[in-house]
Amino acid sequence: MRMRRTLPTVVALGMIVLTACGGGGGSSNPADDVRPTARTADAGVAGVAGATASPECAARVKTLRMAAVGTLNDVAKSGKAYMEKAHPGLTVELTATAPDYSALVQQISADRSAGRTADVAVAGFDQLPVYARQLGAQVLSPSLLRPTYDQRLLRLGTVDGKLVGIPQQVSTLALVYNLDILQKAGVDPKTLTTTDGVIAAADKIKASGQNVQPIDLPTGQQFGQWVLNTLASSKGTPIQDAAGRPALTTPAAREAAQFLAKVGTYGPQSDDPTQQGLLRFGIRRQVAITAVTVASLAGGLKFIADQGTKGFRAGAIPFPTLPGGSQHPVAGGNALTVLATDRCQQEMATELVVSLLSPDVVAASTEAFSYIPVDSQAISQLGPFYETYPQLKPFLALTGSLVKAPVWTGARGGEVPTALSNQVVRITRGEDPARTLADAQTQAEELNR
Repeated sequence: MRMRRTLPTVVALGMIVLTACGGGGGSSNPADDVRPTARTADAGVAGVAGATASPECAARVKTLRMAAVGTLNDVAKSGKAYMEKAHPGLTVELTATAPDYSALVQQISADRSAGRTADVAVAGFDQLPVYARQLGAQVLSPSLLRPTYDQRLLRLGTVDGKLVGIPQQVSTLALVYNLDILQKAGVDPKTLTTTDGVIAAADKIKASGQNVQPIDLPTGQQFGQWVLNTLASSKGTPIQDAAGRPALTTPAAREAAQFLAKVGTYGPQSDDPTQQGLLRFGIRRQVAITAVTVASLAGGLKFIADQGTKGFRAGAIPFPTLPGGSQHPVAGGNALTVLATDRCQQEMATELVVSLLSPDVVAASTEAFSYIPVDSQAISQLGPFYETYPQLKPFLALTGSLVKAPVWTGARGGEVPTALSNQVVRITRGEDPARTLADAQTQAEELNR
C-alpha cells in the first residue's frame, strides 16, 4: 500500500515549532498560531512478517483494545486499518485521549479496575517498570520483529533484563541554533559539540553586540533532569547508577553542573520549553542557541523554510558532551507493550504491535515528528526527507549509543524528575553547584526509597 502524504492542519500537541514571526489573529498565545508540521503519521502496512496470529485465534478474537497518548492517534490508526482488513469481523478499539504517558498509566489502571483491559498500550520509556510490575506487560520475543528492525534499540525496552516493550518512537536532545546570529558573531557551529565550545560561542555572541541572549536551556517538562543526565552520561556516569540509586555527586555530574551554572550567567533560562523556549528562540528571536527534542525538529525546520525572507537559517546538532566525553545521549520516546493475558488476545495483540512497526509506518512517523527511525528499511525510504532536512542526519548515528533514561522506582520515585529539574533551576539561578547537587542527592534518595 502507498503512504498517504497529506499535511495536518494544526501542529501536534506539545511540538516545539521554530518560527521567525509572531502569531496573529488576537491569540493570547502566539504558539497557538503556528501551523503545519511535516505530515501526518499515518501510512499503509505492507505485512507483519512472521507475527501473524494463528487461524484459531484470528477466528476467535473479535475485539482488540489499544491505549495510546493523543499524539499517536495517526500511528495507531495505521495498525487498526491493517488489522481490520486482514481479519474481517475484528474491531480494533483505539483510546488515544491521554495528554501524556503518566496520564495514560492512570487511564489504563482505571479501565482495568472497571473490567475494561487494554490489549496493547504505548508506554513512555520511564513508565515501563509500571507496565511490567503493575499492569501485566508480557515478555516479548525479538524473533517476532522484521530483520530490518534495529535491535540495538531493544535495550531501551527492557525491565529487570526482560523485553517488555518494543521501542517505536525514539528521541533525544538536540542543540538548535540561529546560524545568522552565530555567523555575525564569528562562531563556527562545528565548535558546539562540547560544553567548552558552547561557552566559547556564547561569549562571542555576547560580545557581538546583537542584543540577544546567547543560550537558553529550558528546565520545565523534566528538561532539567534530561540535560543534566545527558551531560553526565557523556562521561560514562549517568545520574542513576546500575543499582538504580541516584548518582548526582560524581565528577561528571559536578562538571555538568558547572556548565549549567555558567549558562545561567548569560540570562534567564526558560521554565517551559514550548511556551517560553519557543517564543524566545523562534518567534521573538531573543536567543541564539537553545535545546529541543529531536522529535520537534522537522516541523520547526519546515515552518522556518516556509517563511522565506521572514525566516532565518536554523541548524541543529546532537546535544554537546562534556570535554573529553563521547556521545551517549539519554533516550526519550515510547515503546509498544502487550498487556493481554489470554493466549489468543496475546497473539492478535502481538500482530498489531508488529504492524505498527512496519517500515512505512515508521517512515511516516519520522516525517511527522522527526523521531530517530527504528527500522533500516524506513531509513532507506526517507532519503528525500533527509535531503530536505540535513540537520537531522547526525542523529541517525546515535542509535547504537543511546542510553536508558532513569527509572525511579521508589514510593515517590515519580517525583524525582521534577525535583531534579528544580535543582537544576537553582544552579542556573546562581546557587552553588556542588552544594545544590548534594541537596539533590539527598532529596532523590529520600523520594526513591
